Amino acid sequence: MKMKCMKDTRYVVNCPWKGIYSFFWVLLFLLHSVALSAQNNRKINGTVIDESGEAIIGATVIASDSKHSTITNINGLFELTVPSTTKFLEISFLGYNKVKLQLKEQATYKVQLTESLVQLDEVVAIGYGTAKKGDVTGAIARIDADDLADRPAANVASSLYGMLAGVEVRSNSGALGEEIELLVRGAASINADATPLYVVDGIPVDELGSLNPSDIQSVEVLKDASSAAIYGSRGANGVILITTKTAPETGKINVEFSASFSVQQLERKVDILSPEEWIEFRTAYNNNEYMKKYGSRGGTVNDDWNTRLKMIGKVSYSHMNDPRWTQPNYGGLALIDWQDEYFRLAPMQNYQISLSNGGKNNKYRISLGYVDQEGVAVETNYKRLSLRINAESKLFSNRVTIGTNLSQSMTWNDGGNMDGKGNGAQKVLTSCPIAEPEAGILTGAEPYEEYAWASEGASAIAYMREITNHKETTRLNSAVYVKIDLIKELRAEVTGSYNYMSSQSRNFIPSSVLKGWEKGEGFNSTAKRIDRRSHKFLFQGLLNYQKKIRKHNIGLMAGYSMESSTGTNSQMAAKNFPDNSLEIFDQADVTLTSAYATISTPVRLLSTFGRLQYEYDNRYLLTASIRRDGSSRFGRNNRFGVFPAVSAAYRVSNEKFWPKNDILNSLKIRLSWGINGNNSITSNAAVGVMDNANYSLGGTSVNGFAPTTIDNENLGWEKTHSWNLGLDMGFFRNRIVLALDLYNKTTEDLLYQVSVPAIMGFSKAWGNIGNLNNKGFEIELTTQNLTGRLKWTTSLNLFYNRNEVVSLGEDNNTVFIGYGNTQMYKVGEPLRAYYMYDAVGVYQRQEDLEKYPTMENSVVGDVRYRDANGDGIINDDDRTLVGKPTPDLTFGFRNMFKYKNLDFSILLTGQTGGKIYGVLGRAMDRPGMGASINMLACWKNMWISEEQPGDGKTPGIKNSNTGALYDSRWLYSSDYIKIKNITIGYRIPVRKGLIKNARLYLSADNLWMWDKYKGGFSPEANQGGKKGDYDYGSYPQARIIAIGANVTF
Repeated sequence: MKMKCMKDTRYVVNCPWKGIYSFFWVLLFLLHSVALSAQNNRKINGTVIDESGEAIIGATVIASDSKHSTITNINGLFELTVPSTTKFLEISFLGYNKVKLQLKEQATYKVQLTESLVQLDEVVAIGYGTAKKGDVTGAIARIDADDLADRPAANVASSLYGMLAGVEVRSNSGALGEEIELLVRGAASINADATPLYVVDGIPVDELGSLNPSDIQSVEVLKDASSAAIYGSRGANGVILITTKTAPETGKINVEFSASFSVQQLERKVDILSPEEWIEFRTAYNNNEYMKKYGSRGGTVNDDWNTRLKMIGKVSYSHMNDPRWTQPNYGGLALIDWQDEYFRLAPMQNYQISLSNGGKNNKYRISLGYVDQEGVAVETNYKRLSLRINAESKLFSNRVTIGTNLSQSMTWNDGGNMDGKGNGAQKVLTSCPIAEPEAGILTGAEPYEEYAWASEGASAIAYMREITNHKETTRLNSAVYVKIDLIKELRAEVTGSYNYMSSQSRNFIPSSVLKGWEKGEGFNSTAKRIDRRSHKFLFQGLLNYQKKIRKHNIGLMAGYSMESSTGTNSQMAAKNFPDNSLEIFDQADVTLTSAYATISTPVRLLSTFGRLQYEYDNRYLLTASIRRDGSSRFGRNNRFGVFPAVSAAYRVSNEKFWPKNDILNSLKIRLSWGINGNNSITSNAAVGVMDNANYSLGGTSVNGFAPTTIDNENLGWEKTHSWNLGLDMGFFRNRIVLALDLYNKTTEDLLYQVSVPAIMGFSKAWGNIGNLNNKGFEIELTTQNLTGRLKWTTSLNLFYNRNEVVSLGEDNNTVFIGYGNTQMYKVGEPLRAYYMYDAVGVYQRQEDLEKYPTMENSVVGDVRYRDANGDGIINDDDRTLVGKPTPDLTFGFRNMFKYKNLDFSILLTGQTGGKIYGVLGRAMDRPGMGASINMLACWKNMWISEEQPGDGKTPGIKNSNTGALYDSRWLYSSDYIKIKNITIGYRIPVRKGLIKNARLYLSADNLWMWDKYKGGFSPEANQGGKKGDYDYGSYPQARIIAIGANVTF
């Protein structure tokens, strides 16, 4: 018992000492470990410079273990602590070749990066994956974030002008927030949509207008069939892949802020009569009318107001002149230049801020953008608020990656309609430039009567001030993805997305700006409400396999996707509101003119696809893909289509026999073939649709249903077969880089709304008819002219395309389209060729009527037409082909200069070989139109008499025999050369601290243009869409001068 007790006592007493002893050894072990760790780490510092010895700011420095990284500061310096086992560092910067720095015993290094025009290791998007640029076998064009930066544009599409060969940018309207049309290698369809497929971060979207340009990392355009065929039924018009920015893996928080302020002005005015010229013109017109009718009764051109009133017996504004026209200062009349009054200097503000952080396992980027753009047309405005979140996390030793891409945008549009007949552009240009002094620019609107010698109603400015035309749109695009490395070479990826769109439009036109306003408030006032919703779902699964076996690289991809979309649309319209204040749709107080609500036919797309990529010894490349799509848009017998493609490339310059340091240091030959589809038709095109109808039953009207479209169970895909031959060449160590592409693509089974026998009770139905061919070439040339302290780089892209209608069904019947049937689809002719009377002059003298072929009723002063069929008579048979809307050649030419912290760039764009039909010009340039409106300035040189024959092109104002005809007097060349953009930037030297980088810039868009278009604001305008190619007064483009700053913290 004693011994046991002593044992217990010893245990109790000695226990604390034993704990302290153990703790001491643990502490000693930890200190030893830290010491060993410190001994196993080393600190590396250095400087990164370019070829001219200038510091490179923001170059990325990554250790070989990929766990340690940093970036260079304002002086190009970096400092990085790495394990002593690290063997090398990798230094990279955008636009420069990567350097692999071998670490030695020294601690300080100096690294020089060389500029690279073409980086074979640069990764490009190819559809459901990526590839090194040097491994691409198809025709793909790419621009990066730097190419889009500093441009004063709210829509990314407008920044693509002249930047990519084969991509035609059409600004059909300069209206704020409107979509800009893009065409890839010409139009591949005649009636289905020719817009390319837009894919943002792997998810198809309908438009680009809501996308913040500052969020874009790169834009790739898949132009040939082998590149786009992986998208199957939607790839016939090309595919535009947009990749948004993610956080760089620096392990640090980065904050980027940019702000710009722009001033916009009308790019150019249309040449119309000035107020003084109009008074002179109207005086001569009235005098001529007076003498024709009253000259035989003793009237003279010098007769004053009272004399003419006595002669006529009443006031006649077409025979009598305003006495104030001859008084000093025109008797106080308001002389108005409507273009100066209607178009203004308009501000635009653009703010962007982003927060990002990227580490080994987690990264995120959050951005917020806001645009506030006043339009150059009064009372027009566009605002956009956008949010984007890109986040990604890696789990389970980086074997599982989960991520999300979320974007939301809200846009607000205000302002009256500029486009089309009777709208803003026509009102501005045709309004009489004279008004009563008390009315001024509000002439014709309540409470002012319009000028007695005018006939255009309320002024365009009063109209814009008084009406309500408001639209709000909300878009939500969301996607979630999971990537799993199943084994070393095999990765699975699952993606789900949901896209939502909601828009509400509100339009109200009060009686105060309508003719008859004196009849009371609310008379003839109109209002409309439109509400639209759409929902789109996508589920997609991919398997990617990559394997390298010695000199063989093999890549396999297999995928499956399901897409579904639906939408709703409701509209209500009414007129004759009780007053001009309340827009309340109360059936007791207003007259409803329409009210309906619809649910669109659901659209579903089911797809399976796969791709094989093979490379041998960095010399021989092969890519093959196939896709099978099933679409609910087509007939039940033709819903599935198969779209194969194959392409190959041969890197000749990588052969052993190729001489080193040769002038031609790089040469790759590409050849591709493939089939794409087009399913851009209405969702119910193939099915018979029923709609409301009234029947007579027993003498009374009974509500019911009746078919409105015919069922076509064989309606199938529109397919485009395409060949492409390409050459990629590099000269003088890639100081000169040249890419040439020849292509030929034929679209078969064209989708078109064909005429059906009237006995069936329908007029049109969708069908597959005919073939269309596009062929041409593309040239992309980049040269690095100077590489020292002064750097000078030039890029040129040329695009030539010719199209031809090959067939139009069994009978090859010509189809007439366009404004007034002035265009046609005709076998053997270009797509949408212009077809009309060819105006060649004016019958200036009586002998001209005997010298030249005439119409039955031709008189001196009439327009003279070409006798196209040579029968000596001018009639409808002399309508002939006079041109085509699409240009033969488009180009972009860009020069970029950099000296120390200063940079300068200039971009020229242009096109030649196309025509544009100026219907807006026709509205104020037509014989028989009278003199109560304003008109084009050419009417100063019109035919008046044989003694005053004019310019030989402009007929007499009263020669109305041809006034109702459509002729080439209004068909203009659409050729132009434009200084599209000039940008000057300066990088501000900042010391190490809070600010990492700062830059100021001055940028100008649409600075100057040379062209021959007189019938409207711009030869680039085109409002016809699928129905034709013409300009009826689209919202004019603006010249934009912007100053901005970019700061990185």
